[in-house]
Amino acid sequence: MTKKEAIAILHSQTTGVPFEALGFLMNLPYDEDIENKIIFHLDNAYNERVSMLNKSLPNLPLWYAILAEVHSSLKIVPSVINLFTTPDSPDWDLLDEQGLFLVGMLSERYPETVDSFLEAIEKQVSKKSNAPYLFLYDCIYFAKDEIHGEKISRLLSNPNTGWKPLLAVHVAESRLKSCRGEVKKLHEEFVPFTQKGTNENLIREELMYALELFDDETHTPGCYFHQRGEWNIHYKNAEEIFANENPMLADVFNNVGRNDLCPCGSGKKYKSCCLKK
Repeated sequence: MTKKEAIAILHSQTTGVPFEALGFLMNLPYDEDIENKIIFHLDNAYNERVSMLNKSLPNLPLWYAILAEVHSSLKIVPSVINLFTTPDSPDWDLLDEQGLFLVGMLSERYPETVDSFLEAIEKQVSKKSNAPYLFLYDCIYFAKDEIHGEKISRLLSNPNTGWKPLLAVHVAESRLKSCRGEVKKLHEEFVPFTQKGTNENLIREELMYALELFDDETHTPGCYFHQRGEWNIHYKNAEEIFANENPMLADVFNNVGRNDLCPCGSGKKYKSCCLKK
């Protein structure tokens, strides 16, 4: 199998998981051309025009997000952020899950990306965005108290920050003790809500749990990047999900104009790319 053949499989297989093609591409050394394709497909995961062109290939952005585990550099960070800062984006569980893995991977591999992710969260909070930026919270597992503590405390104190109990648990699991005061203030707001089963009481209990975690040295942080395991085993276990999707095979390129971006993700115009093949 060649790289070209493996990529062609990704762009033609409509059901199941293309394990052989993905495995071949995952075993290649870092490839900038593949990273450029990854960036294209992450940036356009929620682009209706591109998704219509690729309507018979609903999992194409996911396949490229898997390849990002190997074929990625700092250049991919804005595209991962884009996944979780797109307003009104649909719930795409497996792509969200894979993106969550990439947030942790990039945060560990390139510590400077923690600031990038936190800044993206702050921007969403300032806009009162409904985008699912909670997935970016996993960068906190790689945050340093002395570097990032103040910024994270601001997020905890900001009334517009969403998913605060989740944020508080991440902060506590990461032992960011400079943020403990803000978590305690949050908990105090919910102390009066003692009626079991109410949403307020559930928040109260979760914040109490977060406060306890600050001192629990035996607790293992729940970073998804460290918990998931190897990609092939993970997606083998999820294979039944893909077996249920059986769209009709169609020519992806039928409705592409000569001057449109090529759906293969090369970044070139269609006339300069797949139209020539």
